[in-house]
Amino acid sequence: GFELMAYRNPIMLMALVALGACEQPTAPVVKDVELLSDAAIASFAEQISESSDVKLPSLDGLLRASRKAIRASDGDNKQAIRHFRAAHRLASAAEDSTEAGNEEAAKKLRRRSYGHRLHGVVAALGTEAVVGAVAGSEAGLTRLQNRLNGHEVSEGVARRLARVVTAVGKAQEKLAAGQPVVALHHALDAAQRIRHFSPRYIARKQIGRARDIIKQAIAAVGDAPTEEEAKSIRRARKLLGTAHEEFQARRYNRAHSAAHRSARLSWGVVNGRAS
Repeated sequence: GFELMAYRNPIMLMALVALGACEQPTAPVVKDVELLSDAAIASFAEQISESSDVKLPSLDGLLRASRKAIRASDGDNKQAIRHFRAAHRLASAAEDSTEAGNEEAAKKLRRRSYGHRLHGVVAALGTEAVVGAVAGSEAGLTRLQNRLNGHEVSEGVARRLARVVTAVGKAQEKLAAGQPVVALHHALDAAQRIRHFSPRYIARKQIGRARDIIKQAIAAVGDAPTEEEAKSIRRARKLLGTAHEEFQARRYNRAHSAAHRSARLSWGVVNGRAS
């Protein structure tokens, strides 16, 4: 049953990681163990991210599904709508703080915005969406471990893999304990950590998404944007420009961060109009 799986997996995974890390002196000495380069692992992580049978979860995908569900309910899902509106207000306030040079306050506001988005997703899509997200991250981890099994990897990769295992274990645990919002956070964290094995890939994907969502936001407001919407779209465009520049300069983490902030602002506009 489900309960059993939820608890058996993390232990099994831990055992696999111990095997995969191969840095303990106690590990059996295997002749000609091939060291998998970080680049090879990055390219494999990209394949997992794109794989239709793994279905690694993403917040963007869940937000899109939430919007569809809210539309289908004819604005009946008041709780989800309230959470998404709060998320937009907080994301805008975070950008105000950034412009005012108060990055500490901006970080806190972004965290709160993210929390509301998770609550909104669970309110819109229900627990089965969280079950799917956790399963997707488990599948991604299993695929990654199967690839690394029997190979040596750099210390950095072993460390990052251990963090993915921890995140998947927490997601399973919180889901079993009836805490879907927290479980969703850990499942998304695990998926993002798998994607992060290739920073260039996630930057490129996020820039593409941010571009799409700006188009949706512009279409949603038509020629009658409110002052707040116009400001959000202006900022989203500026951040997308920054993301492009950072990407060209090969600063992929910064590029991803700027594109992510851009998408968050555009999403707020789109969701505000969905209800």
